[in-house]
Amino acid sequence: MAANTEALNQQLQQIVNSLKEQGILDSQFWMVHSLKEASSPFFLAQLIPMFCHNVQTTLRDLNRTLEKEPVNYYDMNELTMKLKGCTSSIGARRLALACVTLWRAVDNKNKDVCGSALNGIRQEYQTLRSSLDRIVELERRIVSHQA
Repeated sequence: MAANTEALNQQLQQIVNSLKEQGILDSQFWMVHSLKEASSPFFLAQLIPMFCHNVQTTLRDLNRTLEKEPVNYYDMNELTMKLKGCTSSIGARRLALACVTLWRAVDNKNKDVCGSALNGIRQEYQTLRSSLDRIVELERRIVSHQA
């Protein structure tokens, strides 16, 4: 059983290292991962779905705000900063960088560029989401082998 857990941990490490090499994640992700030791073995498997829900909700709110005329750039800025903080805290590097692009478009009050930047964020999120789903599945398998 310990050998199987070790193999799963190595697989998890390989996935995360690959995501870091691609710039999708940064070292913050390992810091968040290490919190599971102090709080709960289920910490990461619970945190990631919560993160995904928050991102999806904020993306929906950004889209709705951008569609309203006139665009409320103050609300766009607040939502963009919320999303950037969320992505940075979990180590989602490329998604956080995409938020900076949106923030610049919001700062310039350019609706068309905001729309393009929001599409870029959605694409980055989809890439990240599929990887996070794999990580959650591995985390659940690791925890079940440790129980």
